[in-house]
Amino acid sequence: MASQAEDKPILEAASRRDHFRGITIDLGALELPATEAETALQVGLSKWIAENVHGVWFKVPTKQSFWIPILIAHDFDYHHAQPGYVMLTRWLPTHKSNSLPRYPFTTIGVGGVVVNEKGQFLLVREKRGIYLGWKFPGGMADPGEDVYTTAIREVSEETGVKTRFETVFTMRHLTNFRAYPNCGDMYFLCALKPADENQIEPKHCQREIAACQWMSKSEIDALSSTEFHPFNKSILEAYLNWKASGRQGFHASKMEIPELHRTFTVYNID
Repeated sequence: MASQAEDKPILEAASRRDHFRGITIDLGALELPATEAETALQVGLSKWIAENVHGVWFKVPTKQSFWIPILIAHDFDYHHAQPGYVMLTRWLPTHKSNSLPRYPFTTIGVGGVVVNEKGQFLLVREKRGIYLGWKFPGGMADPGEDVYTTAIREVSEETGVKTRFETVFTMRHLTNFRAYPNCGDMYFLCALKPADENQIEPKHCQREIAACQWMSKSEIDALSSTEFHPFNKSILEAYLNWKASGRQGFHASKMEIPELHRTFTVYNID
């Protein structure tokens, strides 16, 4: 007697269609014995090809990794991996080029230029890395985090100083980030002020930071290029130019789209 996988495309039970003639199979929502996996895949592929489906996405949980060699044998390839799963895809049309979107390929970094009421700048030196000179505190954004939230968090984590956001005054864009091949990086610089001028004694993070301190502009100017990299000097100059302009810079505001149930941050320049 034919198995259930042979009678109907059982994979449809764990599928979701999209607006681009694509289908995503979340195997975490389906319990199928390994012995029936390949037959189920063949039945599904035959149906999707007949329906002119374009892209097929398989989300494979770690516990069902037996699917991976089966999918590879049927011309699927890796798209991306995250803790707990791997995503494989296949483009079905033979008369059209593959237009499946790539996985996100740009990281977001944020630096915080903190200036107190005396005009001093908060600088740090990292414990390890390629560059061990003085720099502005900062780091990588966490998923779902606004740029200014990253700046405030990173400054707090690295120096212990609580701050409030003023503006984004400059940024730099790398199209090939050394840490992640074939990945770009956008680095935003935020102007910050201490949340409380009476509580600005820096206490550096023992795990990541070798030292942190407030420095005046003249003290920074006295540092060599190995002690304060030219890129950091360009950040300082950009900050001073913004401050002298009297402009707000890129200031943040929230925008809501009720019909889509979305809220996002818009950065406007004055």
